[in-house]
This record gives sequence, C-alpha cells and structure tokens, in this order.
Amino acid sequence: MLKEIFKYFLYLGFAGFGGPLAIIEMMRKDLVVKKKWIKPDEFESILGYVQIAPGPYSYQVAMYIAFRKGGYIGSLIAAFLIIFPSFLFVLIFSVFYSEYKDVTYVIYSLYGISPVIAALIFQSGFSLGKSIFKKDLFQYLIFFLSLGLTIFSRIHIIYIIISSAVIALLYYSVTNKKKLFSIAITVFIPFFLQIRENVSIKLEEVGLLFLKVGALTYGSGYVIVGVLRQEVVERLHWLNGQEFIDGLAIGQITPGPVIITSTFIGYLTSGFMGAAIATFFILFPSTVIVLMLVKNIDRIRNNFYVKALIKGANAAAIGAILATAYFIARDAVVDIYTLCFFLTGLAVLILTDIKPIFLLLCFAALGMFIKYITLI
Repeated sequence: MLKEIFKYFLYLGFAGFGGPLAIIEMMRKDLVVKKKWIKPDEFESILGYVQIAPGPYSYQVAMYIAFRKGGYIGSLIAAFLIIFPSFLFVLIFSVFYSEYKDVTYVIYSLYGISPVIAALIFQSGFSLGKSIFKKDLFQYLIFFLSLGLTIFSRIHIIYIIISSAVIALLYYSVTNKKKLFSIAITVFIPFFLQIRENVSIKLEEVGLLFLKVGALTYGSGYVIVGVLRQEVVERLHWLNGQEFIDGLAIGQITPGPVIITSTFIGYLTSGFMGAAIATFFILFPSTVIVLMLVKNIDRIRNNFYVKALIKGANAAAIGAILATAYFIARDAVVDIYTLCFFLTGLAVLILTDIKPIFLLLCFAALGMFIKYITLI
C-alpha cells in the first residue's frame, strides 16, 4: 500500500494546481470515487478534522487519507510528496524571478496576473464562508469584526484569530450552559512562539518566523498568506507589496498548496537555505500536530469546547482572507485595465469551473498585450 500512496501523492504533487479547494476536490474524485480508498462519509469527516490543526487544508487532508491506508509512514510520505514538486518548481521560478524580474515581458505578464490573484483569494474566501457559516449569526459577527480589524487596525491576524476563538468559546459555553474549563494553555502557550523575533542570524530569523506562522494560523493557506503579508511586507519589510504579489502568482501557477509561497519568500531573503528552512518550518507544526491527533481525532473533534474554539477561529479566518484580498487588490489594481482584469477574473471564477492556472495564463498574455498596445 505504501507504493500506491507514493505513486498517487507524487502524481498529486505535480498535478495539484488551483489552490486548496481544487486539490481537495482532486483527492475526493481520485481517492473516494475512483480508487475507493475511503468512503464518502470518511472523507467528509476528514474535512472536519482539518479545522483542528493549524496549517493548509489540502496538506492535512492528504496526511489523514494516507494515514488511513498506510499508517504513520504513509502519512509522512504523502506530506513530503504533495509539497516537494511544488517546492522545486517555486525554487526554480524564484531563481528566475530574482535574475529577470525587471525584464519587460515578466513585468507585463505579472501586470495581468496580479489582479486575478486578488480575485482568486476573494472567491476562495466567499466559498469557504458559505460552507462554514451556515445560519450562525454569531459567526457572521466575528467575521465582520475580523474583516474590519484586519483592514483598519494594525492588530496582527494571529491575535485576531486566537482572540476570536476564545470569545467564541465563552459565547457558546454560556449560550449552551456548559461549564467553562481552564483555557490558559489555549490562550497563552502559543504566544511563547512569538517571544524571540529580532535575532542576529538571518536564517534563524526566517526559521522562527515561519515556525510561528505555521503553528498559529488556522483557516486554509490563504489565511497564512495574509499573516505572511503582515510579517514580511508591513512589519519586517523583507519584500515590498508587488514582490509579495509576484510570489503569490508564482505559487498559483505551480502545483501544490498555496503556502508554497513561503519558498519564494525564503529564497528572496536568504537564498537556497532560506527557501528550504521557510518551507520546512511553516509545515512542521501542522505535520506534528496531525500525527499526534490522528488516532484520537473523532473524540477530539466532537468535543464541545474544541468545536466552539474552531467556530470562532474559522469565522475570523474568513474575515482575514477577504481582508488579505482587499490589500492585494489595492496593490494590484493600478488603472482601469487592472480593475477590469480583477472584475472579469472574479466573475469567471464565480460563474465557471475554469482551473485557476488557465485563467492566470490567459491574463498573463492579456497583460502583455495591453501593455504593448498602450505603449505603441
């Protein structure tokens, strides 16, 4: 069975384009419908499991499914193979970008792609919100608060998500007449990961930053993108806004989870070792937590207090995703053409089932065409 796991997740690592929802849908069609590795109800349960641990959804789904078929070894094989091909692709693109980002056709293609990246994140946030919120008005309240705080204040997304989880725990405990339990571990222990930030060795700084982000970020890879933007663009100034969008574009036109953008950031800040360290540490917490939880996940997932925390964290995460889309759109939409690119891309994503990579390639070509004809 380990051989089958190896073959499938190596294939998925090379073929998994389109972001977290697209990769999860590929696994559903391949492993539930065609190969019948797991039953449909088991797959639905796994989609619930991934809300418990931090990190990218598609990465965790792969680990849970592989564990069902191949135990811990199978789970680690899946974790490695779903990331490694995209790591190589992004590393190659990062080297190319650092050498040729000022070349005219690269600038023009990214001019067309950048607004569509914002549209992709908007569409992903709306889709996740529809699947999570249902008719819970309290979650909508958390969502709007998170959206407003992320856009109009300098409060870190991580703090907003953790605070929202605790507020939700208190709210649901009171409304359901449940006894409150000690939340000291839930609230305070994660903050220890944020104590050391200004270190003298750049590689150590990269490792600590991506470890923190990987350990404390819930709500899909697009939330992690938002946290990374706050860190590397606004706080540390390692990249400017356009460079960050370019990194997202590279992450979108390569296979694998969207957080593979961490490879790009790591390379631009600290070269090959920075790329490897950033990729490893942003996934390390999720990998360890999934492996710790996987045997007792049903009991943990159905715990009232865990469910309450997750509801608050998810609602805040959706707000953070849409706020991230707003900031990226603000940087990418620079004229009437890019506004049209954004609106058209968003409409196409909502109304069709087009794969994002094809949309991005089309707008890359359109961006080059528009730039050339307007300069003639």
